[in-house]
Amino acid sequence: MKFIYTRIKDEIRIDKIEDPEAVIYVPEQFEDCPVMELGSYVLAHSAVEEIHLPPYVRKIGAYGFYECEQLKRIYCYSRVLDLGAGLFAGVPVVEYLDITEFPGERSCLKEMLAELRQTLRVQLHQMPAAASEAAEARLIFPEYYEDSVENTPARIVSIETHGCGHRYRYCFAGRVFQYRGYDELFPHVQVQEQEELVTELALGRLMYPRELSEKFREHYLDYVREHWETAGKLLIQADRLQRNRVSNLEPGKLPWLVDEVLDAARQDAAAGDGQNMSGADESVKELGEPENRNQISANLADQLGGLINLAQEEGDTEMVSWLMERRHRLQTAEAKPVAEAAQATGEIQPAVGSTEASGEPQRPKRKRRFEL
Repeated sequence: MKFIYTRIKDEIRIDKIEDPEAVIYVPEQFEDCPVMELGSYVLAHSAVEEIHLPPYVRKIGAYGFYECEQLKRIYCYSRVLDLGAGLFAGVPVVEYLDITEFPGERSCLKEMLAELRQTLRVQLHQMPAAASEAAEARLIFPEYYEDSVENTPARIVSIETHGCGHRYRYCFAGRVFQYRGYDELFPHVQVQEQEELVTELALGRLMYPRELSEKFREHYLDYVREHWETAGKLLIQADRLQRNRVSNLEPGKLPWLVDEVLDAARQDAAAGDGQNMSGADESVKELGEPENRNQISANLADQLGGLINLAQEEGDTEMVSWLMERRHRLQTAEAKPVAEAAQATGEIQPAVGSTEASGEPQRPKRKRRFEL
């Protein structure tokens, strides 16, 4: 792979990348000068699949990625504001966009989304990297396309838009992305997109809750709890993700689904049990009732069993072991209060199959006679 470039004063413009590899890391500088621009047709007709741009690039020339039919992933910084005409012409399979943003600077996210109409998974990072996960966002922008419908007698051509992706691409105030506007569109994507895509979108917002309000967090939680099986399947598949598949989900996140989403109702019930509650807390009080808590625990045990089956089907032995151990701890934790209560009252739990357990009266024992 060879980089052909031109030095313009103290800046570098890459004019051509010869014999490009499947994954390209564009150098940050040549001759101690930063790479600021990619020229026109710089990668046209190549078989590149993934490209990583340095932080100083501000411009990509016209038709820079023309007919790069295998290009799927783009890693860049938010300073790439000048996108040449036809940049993604003949590029049908871009699925993933990773942008590192500089606080206080304009971002190229809006321009990138306008050029890419297919389903796009986007990861946004802040520069410098913050310690909190809230500095990162993982979003999905669904596909949309336009269709021309001709009314011949009236000589009118109307444009019809299909898919809710265009709504998601309008979530901007100027060039600033509006997370609230993005979250408000969740009811639309539920109706128009497949369950797997909607579930992945909800999981991405919950696990990386950048500017996520409590109201919309509850909406996403309700959806994931209702579609827990699909969520579990996606997270298990993320553990064994193949290179040819793109996902916003990271490996090893299934325990988060169990502990932070599915088990939350049982934890709330346990926290509310035994507390003095007013009439306004009647619903929480009902959750604290023993029979309701037992039902919630039984539901969680059933969900763990379903996830175990999914992990076994995918061959994820590590998650199978973790889920089985988690179910065992759940059953042990639920059995312990029953045993403690029986011990405190002096009651002895009869063994299964005994006459006490069956409710039948006990007959007096007879002494055996032995004849010599």
